[in-house]
Amino acid sequence: MDPRVLRSLWPIFAAETREQLQTIGTAVLGLEQGTAEQAAEQLTALKREVHSLKGSAASLGLSDIEQLVHAIEDGLARCSPGHVPPPGLVDSTLRSLSAIEAALNRGDAGEPPTIEGLSGLLAGLGRGGFVPPSETKTRVSAHFRRDGLQTLEKLESALGRLCSPGLEDRPGAVWEAVGLAELLKAAANTAGITAVESLASSIRAGFARMEEAGVGASVAASDIAGALVQLRGSLEALAEETAPEPASAPAEPEVTARSAAGRRQPDMDRAVRVSVRTLDSLALQVEQLAAGRAQQLRRAEAHRELMEQTNHALLQLERAAQQLALSGNGGGALESLRAGVGQVRGVQKRLLQLSKDTHREGEQLALVAQVVRDDLRDLRMVPASQMLEPLKRTVRELAARLGKDVELVLAGGDVRIDRRIVDVLKDPLQHLVRNALDHGLESTSDRVAAGKSPRGMLSVRVEPRGTRLAVVVEDDGAGLSPENVRATAVRRGLLGEAEAAKLTDMQAARLIFEPGFSTREQVTETSGRGVGLDVVQSTATRLQGAVDVSFSPREGTRFTIDLPLILAGALGLLVRAGTSVVAIPSDAVERVLRLMPADVGTVAGHVVARVEDEQLPFHALSTSIHMPRLPLAIESGKPQTAMVLALGGVRAVFAIDAVVGQQEIVVRSLGPHLRGVAHLAGAAVLDDGSVVPVLNAPELLRVAAAPVVLRAATETRRPHILVCDDALTTRFAIKSLLEIAGYSVVTAGDGQEALGILERTPCQLVVSDWQMPRLDGIGLTRRIRAHPKLSNIPVILCTSLDSPQERAAGLEAGADGYLVKREVERGKLLDLVRQLLPTSV
Repeated sequence: MDPRVLRSLWPIFAAETREQLQTIGTAVLGLEQGTAEQAAEQLTALKREVHSLKGSAASLGLSDIEQLVHAIEDGLARCSPGHVPPPGLVDSTLRSLSAIEAALNRGDAGEPPTIEGLSGLLAGLGRGGFVPPSETKTRVSAHFRRDGLQTLEKLESALGRLCSPGLEDRPGAVWEAVGLAELLKAAANTAGITAVESLASSIRAGFARMEEAGVGASVAASDIAGALVQLRGSLEALAEETAPEPASAPAEPEVTARSAAGRRQPDMDRAVRVSVRTLDSLALQVEQLAAGRAQQLRRAEAHRELMEQTNHALLQLERAAQQLALSGNGGGALESLRAGVGQVRGVQKRLLQLSKDTHREGEQLALVAQVVRDDLRDLRMVPASQMLEPLKRTVRELAARLGKDVELVLAGGDVRIDRRIVDVLKDPLQHLVRNALDHGLESTSDRVAAGKSPRGMLSVRVEPRGTRLAVVVEDDGAGLSPENVRATAVRRGLLGEAEAAKLTDMQAARLIFEPGFSTREQVTETSGRGVGLDVVQSTATRLQGAVDVSFSPREGTRFTIDLPLILAGALGLLVRAGTSVVAIPSDAVERVLRLMPADVGTVAGHVVARVEDEQLPFHALSTSIHMPRLPLAIESGKPQTAMVLALGGVRAVFAIDAVVGQQEIVVRSLGPHLRGVAHLAGAAVLDDGSVVPVLNAPELLRVAAAPVVLRAATETRRPHILVCDDALTTRFAIKSLLEIAGYSVVTAGDGQEALGILERTPCQLVVSDWQMPRLDGIGLTRRIRAHPKLSNIPVILCTSLDSPQERAAGLEAGADGYLVKREVERGKLLDLVRQLLPTSV
């Protein structure tokens, strides 16, 4: 076929073929599980689908795909209706579907959509291929094996460089690795070693996907590492100088469905395909229409106010005319005034009628805009089965490779969610399933020894939760081991032993989401590369969601990804934080409340707020989003406006300065330059035309609820203040006040204890009482000023002694500030601290 015609038809063919591959894969697996009557019906429908795909490929001259589909068709023709097909046929068909998917990916990239290892695939299906017997295989020279191992070492080194942070010439490193893989592929082709050739091709494609850093590069690195492990095994097997077995098709990527789902459902028979770009453009126009309607409402309100002002002015003019008439001095001017008032009254009536008509038409326009917006959202929604169905093949293939007996249960496939979530979540969901199979579920012998059913249970379900949804991956395996996670964190240098011991079990469990974390000591095809769960968390955050883990020893592990149903539109709460107005999705805001000073305190060195007898982490929102911070009302002993954010079982309180309002917002991307700002989900245009940042609530909650030891590095950068007072109540009141303001505080009961702390712990400021046992505040100040290493530390004396003589004595001793304790509550202590530490938080 003419290449120009093929290029024009390719998007339609690729979209339709991916749907057909999805249907065929599901149906093939269904043949093994259904009743005899169901299997007969499925087999008939399956043959029709395969025949249709073969015809489409033939019409475009795609001979590789046509041959392979024809072989699948021949294999199905040998199946008897009502009988379970042989496992070998099912496995070969699934490998062939993966190979066709890989060919489609090459076609999408502008390459010829050829199928690698075609002869081996055809042979596996029992048609058209020739597999030479072992006794006739060509012996492989030691020269090829030696060169192949050298190239393998270079590829492993290239992968290590590309996974290192701060790589300057990333594109150059990528294409150097691509060139090495291409050379290995060509050498393997010349030597007739199809297994190595297939692996080299997969490695080449993986490196090509790493040109841009991000989640896609992390997933590609995981695939490359697995292929390199297989490649080393294949090259070492050549030591026996036997020819390799025919290469199987690449196992990745999985068959997916790219277009609107449900094409085989009766109510979707008359569906049409619409490109995502067209949908995005249409969505933008609809939102502009809605924004225009909101602006029209504001203008109508302004028009109404002008009408009221006009009416008021007319009343004044009429009153003036009446006064002129009573005085008898109006004459002709009075008549002219009355005539003018009458004309303005007529104009006012016409304007009022015009305003009513405009309002009625605007309401009709708003209704149309809302209906179009709802219909557009429906166009974006696809059934969750598009990301669930491919898991059947993943579980089957990986369980067979690991030698585990696993039953997969899928639920919630009919839940409709944003197609962009489906597309982005497919790879992270594959990681969770692979993790459950490899780490969570035990082998059959271990399960029997533990008194469990020999067959492991793996459940993946989608649960709608109001305006959000949860994707739950749960297994009944051994359960996550916090002890093992702590030991791994210490061994890998993520934490010290003392820090790891302080972690609760749930805090330790969340360490598995840290980049590079893996409990595997050795790299295998499935595990040990430290890539996977950190990708799940970063993807969930990018989708304005969060991921959580729960577990029961010897009973299983559950991962829950909390996500919005729709990415673009949401109801947003507008709040003022510091000097800026920001928006936050309303579904993440549990409540807005007023906190009294007594509701805020410290626990284990961290500020918390009491909300309905529960202590939650407390933060200033402006500080959390790195915006200019104004003093909080609570710092001066006044009530503080705050909001409680809650997602996926995680809750935290954020102090805000005011609630501005609430309105429908459309979250728009900020582009690649601000993609790395984790706490921003995007931006939105308000109905007054102003642009506000939209906050990423899951990221705010993740940082707010992070384990204490994981925030230790950040806390060491905050100024340390020593509070010295012999009265426990006063000491902790000042400590709480300073910690709310963002400082790290240590305390001492008298001057002697304070000196010992200062010599062991670097502090940037001292707040001390005057009258204390052993060593008082004056003595402490003098000792600090005389100390060679401590003499530059600012000292604030905070005491109840307020005579001029006592103030002068304190300053003469070397104090940089002198406060009476009653002034602390009025915020003067914080003002003085900020003056003495101008670069502090």
